[in-house]
Amino acid sequence: MPPGMLLQAVLFLFLLVIVSVWDIKDREIPDGLQAAIALLSLLHFSPWNLAGALTALPYLLVALAGKGTGGIGGGDIKLAASMGTVLGLPAGLAASVLGLSAFTVYGLICSCIRRLKGRKGRAAYPAGPFLAAGAATAYFMEIGGWII
Repeated sequence: MPPGMLLQAVLFLFLLVIVSVWDIKDREIPDGLQAAIALLSLLHFSPWNLAGALTALPYLLVALAGKGTGGIGGGDIKLAASMGTVLGLPAGLAASVLGLSAFTVYGLICSCIRRLKGRKGRAAYPAGPFLAAGAATAYFMEIGGWII
């Protein structure tokens, strides 16, 4: 593994953990953390990785469609874009599928538990930790040759 890629992997994981903790604690993801993640793409740069920012487009469309419902926020959209610049388009899409699948399962389980306890209404859950876990998984799948 090239030294730039090793440094990128360590810093990427470190920043993803910070993003996850911050999102759980404050329900927002600071722009500075997202910018730092995007800058990591320069450590192992490929022009094709810039296309990875397009992985934020589905998040943007969902946020616009559900405006005012408290769904996907701007931090999630920017996180998807910044992670995509590190991962590239194929791995960025894989990260989204993995992260959002885990997020959906978690949300369904929490909703079922809430209903069993007699609680009604919606509950908000941070998506950042799930997106970060999907990105970490996709990153190592890409290194291992599982994603082209």
